[in-house]
Amino acid sequence: MLLVAGVRSSTRTNMARAGTPPPMQAQPAAAPPPAGLSEDIHAEILARVPAKSVLRFRSVCRAWRRLTTDPYFLAAHAGLRPAEVVLYRYLDSARRENHPLGYAVDVALDALPVSGDRARRRRLVRYPKYYVTGSREPWRYSMPQHCLLLASCGGVLLFATKGADSYLLCNPITRQWAALPKITDAAAGAAGGVRVSEYAFYFHEPSGEHRLLCGRREPAGADDAPTAWCILSTGAALPRRVDTCTQAADDLRVPPGLRHTDATPVPLHGHLHWPPHRDALNRETLEMVAFDTAAETFHAMAGPRVAASARMKLFAMDGLLVAANFGGEEARHVDLWFLTCYGTADGRWERRHRVATPWGFGWGVASLMATAAACDNRGNVMLGTHHGLSVYNVRTKTVRVVKDVATGTNDVLMSRHVFRESLVQHPGFRHARSYADLPLIHLWR
Repeated sequence: MLLVAGVRSSTRTNMARAGTPPPMQAQPAAAPPPAGLSEDIHAEILARVPAKSVLRFRSVCRAWRRLTTDPYFLAAHAGLRPAEVVLYRYLDSARRENHPLGYAVDVALDALPVSGDRARRRRLVRYPKYYVTGSREPWRYSMPQHCLLLASCGGVLLFATKGADSYLLCNPITRQWAALPKITDAAAGAAGGVRVSEYAFYFHEPSGEHRLLCGRREPAGADDAPTAWCILSTGAALPRRVDTCTQAADDLRVPPGLRHTDATPVPLHGHLHWPPHRDALNRETLEMVAFDTAAETFHAMAGPRVAASARMKLFAMDGLLVAANFGGEEARHVDLWFLTCYGTADGRWERRHRVATPWGFGWGVASLMATAAACDNRGNVMLGTHHGLSVYNVRTKTVRVVKDVATGTNDVLMSRHVFRESLVQHPGFRHARSYADLPLIHLWR
């Protein structure tokens, strides 16, 4: 299908909400397109090449530069980019000053295609996990956490920095960044010193902002829903209290926060989705939780009717919500459940695939926090940890093992995060031209 020009803006909005790349509006060309092809053909081709190539092609001619900077092209290009699994690689820090042991720990984030193609693995960013205190105690105690990756959304990474004093957004492809407003006691509805947890990082389409939903949980009621909610956004100077979340969450088992969850929420059809989970009292449920990113409210939805539902991760594939059930600690397979007729009374979960796993007995003692479950647009599904990693293709129903990516000896760890590169320009973001602009994050080209 060509990205046909002249489609109405309402159609673009509907397609964007459905997860379909919006069409691109053609404008009078500054120069004839190369090779005599129509501009629609050029747009169709360029929308399928990696972001790094698009950036280079902007210097080919004025027509291509105008084409590849058009907002509708950028949205279409982002919608066609394949998913990549994020890997943690632990490195010795180059910034060794004032540390009693002479070194620190940095984390490099690498992106690995879901296909398992190791030749296309690439570096995204590098950042300090710990910061120096000058203490003479062992480093693992004397170095409080400096940066922590919390979530990824639309090509933007969310970091908590300096002991959660602030939040930093970074797009490693466009080299743009933004800071979210700090949470005040008034916004959290609490007295000073009360801990606030992060629950959802999402793109709010009506405003064009990236937002972070935070909630305050009473210390004495670890099993209760947060009693106050606030939203931090790139377009606001201060956090905003939201009572609708409090009302909607009263009757729900609110999922764990982003720091502690094994499965990050999955966006689909304008909602974020969490798999069934155990609460603080280790009670299990088959009920899932969804969050409407436009209305900013929670609601419940039915999950797959399976045992061991707490060992489950979600991803979106071809417009369908998929649950990967890793089963118990002795499981030697992963079941893939697909939700049909999303949002209707006829919606039901179907188990369509059972994938043999390479890790075998005993892998389940590891946390799902370091477990990959992601797919691409070619039918590939990546599943596993550093104990064993496999790629299953739902079209050919074949499975293959991916070796030597993350192991227990190469300082590489699988993460629960999925990254999709994006060249979309967002309001409120600034361009990082030097280390001084973005002092905590080192970007790669």
